[in-house]
Amino acid sequence: MDRALPAQVVRKRRITRALIAAGTVALAIVVLGGLRTLLAPSVDRGDILTSVAEIGSIEATVTAAGVVVPEYEEILTAPIGATIEAVHIRAGDSVRAGESILQLDTDQLESSYRSVSDEIKIQENKKEQTLLALERERADLLAAYDIKDLNQKFVASKFDRAQHLFDIGGITKSDLDLAALDLEIAKREQEQLRNQVATQEASAAATRRELDLQLSVQRNRLSEIQRQLTLAEARAGRSGILTWVNDNIGAPVNPGEVIARVGDLSSFEIEATISDVHVGKLNIGGPVNVRVRDRDLRGQITSIRPEVQGGVATFVVALNDKSDRSLHPNLRTEVFVITATVNDVVRVKNGPFYNGSVDQEVFTINGEKAVKRIADIGVSNFDWVELKDGIAPGEEVIVSDTRSFKHQDEIAIR
Repeated sequence: MDRALPAQVVRKRRITRALIAAGTVALAIVVLGGLRTLLAPSVDRGDILTSVAEIGSIEATVTAAGVVVPEYEEILTAPIGATIEAVHIRAGDSVRAGESILQLDTDQLESSYRSVSDEIKIQENKKEQTLLALERERADLLAAYDIKDLNQKFVASKFDRAQHLFDIGGITKSDLDLAALDLEIAKREQEQLRNQVATQEASAAATRRELDLQLSVQRNRLSEIQRQLTLAEARAGRSGILTWVNDNIGAPVNPGEVIARVGDLSSFEIEATISDVHVGKLNIGGPVNVRVRDRDLRGQITSIRPEVQGGVATFVVALNDKSDRSLHPNLRTEVFVITATVNDVVRVKNGPFYNGSVDQEVFTINGEKAVKRIADIGVSNFDWVELKDGIAPGEEVIVSDTRSFKHQDEIAIR
């Protein structure tokens, strides 16, 4: 028959079972806590970027793409229709003022130069012969005039003698009238010859002017041909860098066609392009910030081209420091057209967190967790975003991409 266990043994077993139950509950609590920790949303501190909200200024901007170009660029064009005979300097090389960049075929020009030179010599010879003939004619007229003058004086003396004789009754009235007639004829003949001399001199002057004009036209033609011969050597007007040259030897070029470009590397400007959506925000004289290799250069819009091609508008920016050491031809830049400026506002660094919304959810760091907040977004630019409401200066805001936990109210920071 079974015997009852001693009370001491029963008590010991009860204590043992109670301890096992308590341990099981404690273990379950620990496991559940661990699972909750493992399953709760979290992020590594090294995987996020943050920015401490601060008081500062923000320039609202629209972004454009730019390229550095020489402020002054000389464009060389073909003076005539010709072919490229030789290229002396290649694109990208330095060029000195007066140095020949390329040579066009000038055989036709040189032939024209010789032809016009011969025509000028013929014209000069013709002028010399004509002037000699006119001078002989003038000399003959002057000699004839001197004779007429002497004759008029002789006839006048005869008339005076006839007048004296008539007064003393030595001749008749008829004889006196005849002497007076002879004097009148002599005067008119002298006057006629004087007019001929004046007419000849005026005609000679007109002939001389005509000959000089003909020679001037020919000499101008020769000067133009000489100018074209000089231009055919495509000499640089100033020192700089050859930014482009038509180096296709033997290729034909038309009169006025661009054959080379020389840039002055002492000063630069920015040629920028922007979506036509933002054209209305461009203004002549408007401020611009140009970012060149992490350097910010200030400038102003100097011109806006009226045409829009492919949805893109072009404008030119003059830099305050046109010779900054970071500027080089054809260097790509970021251009920020400043449309407004706000001062003494709460701002954080711009980053992937900003989606362009006015009211936006952001996460702020609070100890070992990040808490979701609603922020009122103001103006922004490439560097900064204004937080008008919801965030105080000194708070740390996550500015990296938060889309992976945007549905959480808070996340743990590991």
